[in-house]
Amino acid sequence: MDKEKILSQIKEKIGKTNLDDRTITDYITLHLPEGSEPDDKFYERAVGILKSIEGDFSHKVGNTVKEQVAAKIEEFKKNYKPASTEDTPQKTDDALLKRLEALEQAYEKEKKLNMINSLRNEVKSKAESLKVARKPLWEDIVSTIEIPDDATADSLLEIVKPTYEAKLRSYLGDGAVPYQGSQNHPKDDGSQLDEFFAKKVEQGKMPKKE
Repeated sequence: MDKEKILSQIKEKIGKTNLDDRTITDYITLHLPEGSEPDDKFYERAVGILKSIEGDFSHKVGNTVKEQVAAKIEEFKKNYKPASTEDTPQKTDDALLKRLEALEQAYEKEKKLNMINSLRNEVKSKAESLKVARKPLWEDIVSTIEIPDDATADSLLEIVKPTYEAKLRSYLGDGAVPYQGSQNHPKDDGSQLDEFFAKKVEQGKMPKKE
């Protein structure tokens, strides 16, 4: 029986799946000795393993994704015994394992992006408690500043504050007041700021105030 027909039968038995044909074909190549015909036991094992793989990689990314995926790969390495006969060379699982590891890396990247977005949103929300004078500038800096790998909300805040203060003073001079309620706040500072940033918005150089 050719691989295309075996692939079709496995997909029919699995039902709706996000696994691509290449992954399933790799499984067939690695687990069915060349020239052999699949039996019920082969299909039962194939469907069970492939459904397990899909289940592990289809759930939402969370704090335990890396550990769960790594454990699955290690379990696969330890427990897998390829179907073979005495005169059939044993095949390796390198191709399938590489695909599993690629999926692990993709989820790890997504997890990191989620963490970065969460940090940015948390620091943006600090604008209210800090009484930030120019919230659009604050949010623009938080959205674009580079975040270290080991950053926390507190450490990121310590990076954003001096950056925001320096940027504001570069626009308005040393007399600019970055936070409302600061001592020696000029009486007309609010109108000066509004006028300055209105011009910047018109020029497309600053985000529009919500």
